[in-house]
Amino acid sequence: MRFLYPDFLWALLLIAVPVIIHLVNLRKHRVVYFSNVSLLKKVRKDTRRKSKLKQLLILSSRILMICGIVLAFAKPYFPTNNTIEQNKQQVSAIYIDNSFSMNAEGSEGRAVESARQKATAIVSGSKTNTRFALFTNNPGQQYNRFYNKNEIMRLIADVEVSHRSLPMSTVQLSMQNIMEDLLLDNTKNLFFISDFQKNTSDIDQFVPDTTHTYNFIPVQVNQVPNLYIDTCWFESPTHHLNQDEKLHVRIINNSNDDYQQVPLNLYLNDSLKTLASVNLKAKSELVSTLEYINTSSGSQKGRVEITDYPIVYDNTIYLNYEVKESINVLLLEQETTPASKNIRAIFANDPYIHFDVNQTSRIQISSLALYETIFLNEPENISSGMADELRKFVENGGTLVVIPAATINTESYNNLMDELSIPTYETADTVNIPIGTLSYQHELFSNVFNSDEEKVELPDINFRYRFTTKAYDQSENLLTFADQSKALSLYKLTNGKVFLFAFPLSHPENNFVNHVLFLPTFYNMALQSSSKQNIYYTVGIDKTFGIALGDTDYSDNYSLKHEENNTELIPSLIQQRGHEIYFAIPDDIEAGNYRFTTGNKNTALVSFNYQLNESDFSYHNQTELSEEIARAGLSKSNIVDVSSNNLSETIRQIDSGRQLWKWFLFFALFFLLCEAAIIRFWPD
Repeated sequence: MRFLYPDFLWALLLIAVPVIIHLVNLRKHRVVYFSNVSLLKKVRKDTRRKSKLKQLLILSSRILMICGIVLAFAKPYFPTNNTIEQNKQQVSAIYIDNSFSMNAEGSEGRAVESARQKATAIVSGSKTNTRFALFTNNPGQQYNRFYNKNEIMRLIADVEVSHRSLPMSTVQLSMQNIMEDLLLDNTKNLFFISDFQKNTSDIDQFVPDTTHTYNFIPVQVNQVPNLYIDTCWFESPTHHLNQDEKLHVRIINNSNDDYQQVPLNLYLNDSLKTLASVNLKAKSELVSTLEYINTSSGSQKGRVEITDYPIVYDNTIYLNYEVKESINVLLLEQETTPASKNIRAIFANDPYIHFDVNQTSRIQISSLALYETIFLNEPENISSGMADELRKFVENGGTLVVIPAATINTESYNNLMDELSIPTYETADTVNIPIGTLSYQHELFSNVFNSDEEKVELPDINFRYRFTTKAYDQSENLLTFADQSKALSLYKLTNGKVFLFAFPLSHPENNFVNHVLFLPTFYNMALQSSSKQNIYYTVGIDKTFGIALGDTDYSDNYSLKHEENNTELIPSLIQQRGHEIYFAIPDDIEAGNYRFTTGNKNTALVSFNYQLNESDFSYHNQTELSEEIARAGLSKSNIVDVSSNNLSETIRQIDSGRQLWKWFLFFALFFLLCEAAIIRFWPD
């Protein structure tokens, strides 16, 4: 046992006062002689003995009463492991979890309200000179400094639910960073007020600091069923008029209940496009496919919705995509070859693909930007000016297909390869070799062949080129020879892509153009040439979004405008690469479809959605929290599971140990009553 004010113990000298009073009040008895006092002596002896006992009891009561009062004023306590020494300055960092899940109802009302009350109770129960820092899931300069009690109370009152969600270990590092410059004689308390969802409460990843005390304060929430849309994606990466679209939607049932006939709706341009209904068993997920036809070109603004209560923030996913009226394709060659006739035949009568043919010596280099796909078909030489323009073409999102000639100027070809930072051509190889493997799962060949892949006989090649080996080769090998060397490779560079053939098509001993692979390979190269569109961005995961300007001139006067509530914001410009510009995604942006404008011209739609890790309502109970704390090695820690009304007193006990002064005060009152009772009811 220790004392908060040990100097008060000097007051125990007051015990001398009742002792002196007791000694003064002792009476001297005078002897009186009687003729027969045998019976009287016996009575007098009994009375004297009772009187002495009464006086001793009164003296003891007074002494014990004084001891109780003095000890109560000295504030005795039993110290805990986290008790703060009186000569140390106390600093506290308080984290209030304000993620979406804290909008749920609990035994103390809305969880975020309860969290604010608990934070207020922490401040009230802390010592007067304590300094406080507040942390939430939101970024802000107000979370990078310390405040006094009144200032921190105002900040706590302003905390509201946010779509942002951070791993608790990230918050812990931020809290410790703000305290790292404090002196060692400061007592440092970290408070975590949360519902402790398993998705974000990674306490076992904490970096322990023995100078800190970790206090975990659970907020109780009611367990509610939840159904939510996890993600969606298109089966085809490109979109054109009258195309049969298939939109796949993954829905997750996180509850213990089965769902029947839940409506799933797709809205395009604010009109209901298609609908379906889904059945999900408890703790399961499914992928539902929404099928429809693109009937209009241009930007398509969409959203997918389900109906589920009471959790509604995860019932909608916003998306957008571009439907093109046609794709411009260019066959660029030195002269007409037998293979080029086959390529022309593929696109001759296709209404969706606008196909042009030109010679390398006659093409206006500036016109290359008008095309989505360029087939560079077997030129013997590639000029430096052409190589530079083809690099820009790829950087701006174009698709370049390089088919080498049987006789090439290796230096000129490799100049282009170096511009694109891809492997260069080496020597020719005339040994007959078959194509050994085909990447059936790649989008270029998906849905082209039956599932029985063994029946596809791949062509033989008698003339090919070998490539240099690069340390960081990021290629996708779509076709490989039997010796595992590259036959057809895909390189994704900046915004565009390059398909690189290792063999000429027109060589008389190469039979690729006569194989079943030829048509789907070249047609899908053109069909999928459009830059893969981001149908939406996820706030908090994606950091930037890109806008393809096309033929629109960029202006510093740009903004994002919400399509529904017309709120407008100006994102931060990150960089501009060719015809695409990149902006930072604001942390506080609201989910929805936005119209990007530059120079008062609408150029693109952008869609943003929230993270959905808050949709999994699985929480750590007290046992699991203790296990997480043990795994993290947090030696100085507390799990404070009390209501807001009792939290202030609990914090005082954590700060100052278990207080005993009330018990000693009751002790003093008890002996005061004992003294009064002895005097009143004990006869002399």
